[in-house]
Amino acid sequence: MNAILRNIAKLIFSFYVLLFICAISSCARQGYPSGGPKDTKPPVSLGTTPANESRNFGERQFYIQFDEYVVLKNAEQNVIVSPPLTHKPEFTTKGKGVLVKIKDTLQPGTTYLFQFKDAIADFTEGNLLPSFEYVFSTGNVMDSLMLAGRVVDARGGKPWKETVTVMAYSGDDTVPSRVTRADKDGRFAFHYIPAGNYRLVALEDKNRDLKVGSDEPVAWLEQEFTASDSVDSSQMAALRLSVPEVRRQRVVKSEMPSAGRIIIVTAAPMLHPAVSGEAVEQRLNAKGDTLSLWCLNPKCDSTVIILSDEGLQDTLKLRYRRPKRGIGQQHKPPLMQSLCTGQSAWHDQLYLSFTNPIKAVADSMEIEVMYLKDSSVSRCRAEVDSTGLHARILASVKADEDYSIFIPAAMFTDIYGTSSDSLRFSLKPKDFAILTLKVENLTGSPLVLELLDAKDTVVKVRTIVESGYLRYDHIAAGDYRLRAVVDADSNGRWTVGDFSLRRQPEEWIMFEKTLQLRERWEMEEEWKVESVKRKAESDED
Repeated sequence: MNAILRNIAKLIFSFYVLLFICAISSCARQGYPSGGPKDTKPPVSLGTTPANESRNFGERQFYIQFDEYVVLKNAEQNVIVSPPLTHKPEFTTKGKGVLVKIKDTLQPGTTYLFQFKDAIADFTEGNLLPSFEYVFSTGNVMDSLMLAGRVVDARGGKPWKETVTVMAYSGDDTVPSRVTRADKDGRFAFHYIPAGNYRLVALEDKNRDLKVGSDEPVAWLEQEFTASDSVDSSQMAALRLSVPEVRRQRVVKSEMPSAGRIIIVTAAPMLHPAVSGEAVEQRLNAKGDTLSLWCLNPKCDSTVIILSDEGLQDTLKLRYRRPKRGIGQQHKPPLMQSLCTGQSAWHDQLYLSFTNPIKAVADSMEIEVMYLKDSSVSRCRAEVDSTGLHARILASVKADEDYSIFIPAAMFTDIYGTSSDSLRFSLKPKDFAILTLKVENLTGSPLVLELLDAKDTVVKVRTIVESGYLRYDHIAAGDYRLRAVVDADSNGRWTVGDFSLRRQPEEWIMFEKTLQLRERWEMEEEWKVESVKRKAESDED
């Protein structure tokens, strides 16, 4: 009996213990609810050993303590040491912090700055610490001056998309004495630098050697900047970054896509390409980097040609590989096609395209243009451009009206003696705006006037040597801006910088207004274009 009572007492005791544990667990859950807001804050530094801004630094390492566990993110690339070290430091995590071991012999009397750029994140959520600086001096004095500026794309004026390293050179040094990195907006600053004048170079340092490579985008300033204790907007350096032109010319692609047809693509624009070997007709595209050839023997399926140009001479062996019977049968495209079928008329200038260059246009034939509203018919001619690959139909048509165009057979004959088939298509021309621009050119150089759409795409280009009027016809409705390139080398286009020649990218100026062009509008504007560089030189005089 006593044994039974003792067992019952044990069960009751166990029951109350279980209730007590459940109560405690319930209270714990109430105090720390599941879920909750996500941690979005980066780790916070609680201090460093030795202390930040230490003088007479003689240690071989330093430690950064944080309020939580952290991880390193590509520290070898994301930690910038200035002045640069020959041997990269060793970065490891230790406890709730980062340990940095220095492997170089430090220079005496020198201030060293370690910039952690997105190199540290918290362990749990991966929140990046955007920037952290640790600085010390190996002497009694801590340098405290600074330089600041901004790097932008020389062509569009916007921040460069890739990482940009900025280097400061002292005196005639060929090795940078200070290094930093531009942020996503292109802004940069050198902190803790000694007094003096500095030359600045910015580049997309692809191989991270702190040297300007022949293919690396680069910006530089010839004038020197003086370090100071503060920098206002008037003292900030402005660097314009551009991709260097490839001066080492080479063939990057050569193929024979069909019998008698050859396409050659080069790394840089060709200036005066010459082809020897097979007898060919050749056409160079507007960019200058693609040469199309048509063998005078249309059945030619293999050949050897020699391509010559400035800085280039290459022997090319080409072969057309016919598809196996029944596999990949090629459809021979017609000689002539319309570029304005259906509702996609190209304003009031109608264009045709040709597969092969056109050699002759029949004098006795004309194109029929039927106005569908009253079935009236007019006739016109076609004008083939200098490439022989496009022709403009010289028809007079009205906007928003329906037309039927008929081109008789054999009107065009290509280099092989093949005549075009007949072609009929319909169109409904759209109405467009016209912009007339009065330009007063005060730059001392020719101007290339570019019309940019809302996406900053160049849609129209005009050139002017002195002052005068320019007319932009057939502009689709929309918002536009004008950009004037100061064409110092008179090559009709914007020219990039050349670091080896110390030639800066060509200057450009934006028109102050955004132009809102609408259908059936003819807008007139006046623009006094003055070079910023030329104006600054005049102000100094």
